[in-house]
Amino acid sequence: MFKIYYDNEQFVILVDGMQNSSGIIELDSEKSYVLTLLPIYNKTLFLPISSTIRLKNSSLVCNIPYIKLDKNQFYLTPKFAPYIPPSVPHVDMQREFGEHIITVYTDNIPKLLIENKTNFITIVLPEYPEKLQEAVLDSGVLFYCLCKHYLCVVFYDYNDYSVLIDKECDNYEFDENGVTITINLHDNQGRKYISHLTFKDNEYFCDNDYFEYKTPHTPHEKLLGYDFMQAILAEDFEYCKKLLIPNLFDESEIKQMFDGLDDLIIPNCPIKNNYVFALINGKIVSIKFITNHGFIEKIIM
Repeated sequence: MFKIYYDNEQFVILVDGMQNSSGIIELDSEKSYVLTLLPIYNKTLFLPISSTIRLKNSSLVCNIPYIKLDKNQFYLTPKFAPYIPPSVPHVDMQREFGEHIITVYTDNIPKLLIENKTNFITIVLPEYPEKLQEAVLDSGVLFYCLCKHYLCVVFYDYNDYSVLIDKECDNYEFDENGVTITINLHDNQGRKYISHLTFKDNEYFCDNDYFEYKTPHTPHEKLLGYDFMQAILAEDFEYCKKLLIPNLFDESEIKQMFDGLDDLIIPNCPIKNNYVFALINGKIVSIKFITNHGFIEKIIM
């Protein structure tokens, strides 16, 4: 027999047509099955995933991504593709700024169109804007698309359009020199990333950025690996070095080691070994952290 764990808050499974929603299925090692994953969705539609599955020489033969937890125990990590039903494009908002026309329209998803007689630019929006503004400069025109949790700034240099800021965030605030952007990362340390962008020479550049910690604490030794990996995802390398024994790795070595890190996979099922699972360059990688008295002394990938 072998066990398959999965996140039953995200999807249910059909095993040869029989529904399972318990979060774990136990299958005969001598048989082959057909799995169908049915996403549990809210607002967004996702396409189901199907695959045959069987155990061969203690390895799982399956087209659905998974991680191996233990001998004959596996955790499914599917990536569902959204289903976007076809829709007739319609205009939600339109404004004229001199020679330019700004249009917010829906073509399955919201989009921003800025155009004049000779040029145009189209930008996909994560949400509908609350306000559209412009600022005329000697060197060109700035266009602002202001959403509740998204900021887009486009510059027209009298020849063509270019995107200067395209950022989802929790908050942004303009001042006389630029804009401060705040992003809550909702991780173990309650990180809040704050950056200030200054406008100069027809572009925005970061002149100051830092982290604030809403829930700063020393993590349990068994969670040091996750705490370390969350810091890497945030690019908080100064914090990373605080978790390592002295002189284990410098910042450049940490960046190189975890180049391509996309996400952490946290199975909601028992894990016997002290591993952290991560998605690196599209592949699932198991990483073991050897710790000693509250510090990481070795990383095995």
